[in-house]
Amino acid sequence: MAAPPDTAPPPGARIAAGLVCAVLVLAALGYAGLRLQHRLNTIDPPQAATAPRGGYTLTVYFTPAETYYNGPRRSIRGQACAGQSLPETFPADYLERVDLEGFGKTARGDYLGRDFDRKCYFATSTPPLGSHDNALVPWPSVAANHLSPGTEIRVTDCGPGLTAEICTRVRAAHWRVDDLCSIGCDDAKHLDLYIGEQTRPAVEDEDFYFVTTGATVRAGAPAALR
Repeated sequence: MAAPPDTAPPPGARIAAGLVCAVLVLAALGYAGLRLQHRLNTIDPPQAATAPRGGYTLTVYFTPAETYYNGPRRSIRGQACAGQSLPETFPADYLERVDLEGFGKTARGDYLGRDFDRKCYFATSTPPLGSHDNALVPWPSVAANHLSPGTEIRVTDCGPGLTAEICTRVRAAHWRVDDLCSIGCDDAKHLDLYIGEQTRPAVEDEDFYFVTTGATVRAGAPAALR
């Protein structure tokens, strides 16, 4: 059906309307672009490194090996996580260490883990993992509760109590935050350094099993966990 003769707008009006629409579209795009540019400009880029900060407490943790523990055996019957089949007993001093460190290597060659949330034990063939299911690596891995995962750490001053040899190794290491500290790490300036699996008895008597306060560290930008 043909339109009534008076309903179609004149050509000039159609051109003017088109120009108005184009101006509105450009304005909207420009506004969106300004908003995007503003949002991008207000995101703080990660810093390459912060200034060194003092007053840090450094401790170490490790993976105990059942082979080096000979205390009275303790039953863990009823303490296995759901779906787990575990030996009924382990040396009590070994279990105390697993409860503190999070993982332990068993005499069978696999690993006994402690689930701190569910308060139960589990067995795994996988070496100890960090809180993001990343492998713990001796001498880079750090547990900390107040730094982003992947944060790079360099110790610039060990503080008192370390031998020169151990301090040199601690300072030379490229530490990285890839674990959470479950026990005793409420202080924001507490770093727990992972030193690996136990390879001999009485690790606690070794120089590299230490607690030091007054350390100075430099924290870099977070990197991807491996």
